[in-house]
Amino acid sequence: MKDYISLGTRSSLSDAGLQSAGIAPDTTVTELWKHQPSYNRSALNTGIVHFGPGRFFRAHFARIIHQHLAQKDLRWGICGVSLRSPRTIEHLQPQDFLYTLTERYSGDEHHESADVIGSISQMINGAAEPETVLRLMESPTVHLVTLTVTQAGYCLDSRFKLDTDHAAILHDLNNPTCPTTAIGFIVEALRRRRDRGIAPFTTLSCDNLPRNGEILQRAIFTYAERIDPSLAEYIDKTATFPNTVVDQIVPQAHESDEQHPYRLLQVRDRAPIVTEPFWQFVVEDKFSSDRPMWEEIGVTMTDDITPFLHLKSRFLNAVHSFIACLAVRGGIECVHQVLRLPEYHLFLRLLMDDITAATPVVNSMCEQYVDQVLLRLSNEAIPDKIERIAAETSRKIGKYIAPILKDAHAQQVNLRRLVLPIAAWMLTIREGTNELGQSFEVNDKPEMIAAIQTKKPLSELLGLEPGDCCDLLDRECDRTMWEIRTRGLSATLRYYSQEHFEHDIVSAA
Repeated sequence: MKDYISLGTRSSLSDAGLQSAGIAPDTTVTELWKHQPSYNRSALNTGIVHFGPGRFFRAHFARIIHQHLAQKDLRWGICGVSLRSPRTIEHLQPQDFLYTLTERYSGDEHHESADVIGSISQMINGAAEPETVLRLMESPTVHLVTLTVTQAGYCLDSRFKLDTDHAAILHDLNNPTCPTTAIGFIVEALRRRRDRGIAPFTTLSCDNLPRNGEILQRAIFTYAERIDPSLAEYIDKTATFPNTVVDQIVPQAHESDEQHPYRLLQVRDRAPIVTEPFWQFVVEDKFSSDRPMWEEIGVTMTDDITPFLHLKSRFLNAVHSFIACLAVRGGIECVHQVLRLPEYHLFLRLLMDDITAATPVVNSMCEQYVDQVLLRLSNEAIPDKIERIAAETSRKIGKYIAPILKDAHAQQVNLRRLVLPIAAWMLTIREGTNELGQSFEVNDKPEMIAAIQTKKPLSELLGLEPGDCCDLLDRECDRTMWEIRTRGLSATLRYYSQEHFEHDIVSAA
């Protein structure tokens, strides 16, 4: 895991230094790599096929593999497969699939570095060339198939199970040798490997799903069983689908992104990535064949991924949504701006103490993670828009925050601070404007918006079973909305941060 403390700052090369190295001051990414290669890309073997070569993949997994390749283990080059849009291929192909990665942090300290990433040896448009992809996937030298296709790419229903009525899945079930989905490609490739007597590859989900390997394995098994029960049995017995936790903040592309590699490296890049210095990759150590020695570059290999899932979902994903709920009410544009405001920062720090008290992970791990998260979210160098984080807030509340509320009630932890951001968000939807009187355009499910506007209680919105927890949540939510409306959000945050709330225990009454 890479953190801010270990970072150095890579200065831009002078024109004289570039010229002495035979590099023009205004060069291309490809030319820079030729003069300063990290490893011999012509000797790379394709050991990984990756579905979904988008921005997060290029900031996170491709960079991790790049660092591993620099250790001279050249068996793990990546072939990226795009199933939706060929745009990424069109941008990267003229650069031989090289691109720059700039890491930026600005807060109490300033860190900035840039590098050229060379781990992607090729990309294929899977929609146009499915057979080319399948032939590569059945190669004995491919040991890993990885995915960052977002939740939609798995074709799941609301229970995270394969939607067998999904149009793309129906197509693949009727045409299994010419698939269009990642699920279809994986099953067909495993079938071909079985028939040729080649050991199955390990399939690794790198998407932000809870127990993503188990979800993927269940979807693969369901699909395979529809095609051939014996194939499903073979996959169940021989193939592995490790769970992972992936963590890195990668903002949307910005028009200024090209400035950073030019300023630091004097290169022109058609597809630059700008991200934070922090990354985390936790992998369940169960592989069906060979794997890279990721431990050497900071990847956490573990037999029990549960505590890492709790930390990521509760202290980053849930806190991100808590911040978005507050910022929506306060009319604040970016995450780091929220944490600049003393009453918001103090409230969120105390809120994270409440989450710690409700989380079944040792306090020392929680405290370290909390400090990292607050540092990361304060990063002014990569502004993260509230508009992006606030999208589909209702789904995120149900996915990340509802489990915290249930555990907090069970542990008799005060629910007031945990409910306040949700109440602020609900109040803004009911009123249609934020605290500044600005209209608020909700990017959420129409049925959820309608339910909030008709003043359905919080417990019903969360789909909780009737009981004491529901009654308490609804009372706290109603009271908090009244206080925000009466006092204003900042004053309510200060009030909820007073010392007498810090260790308050909810009484049985």
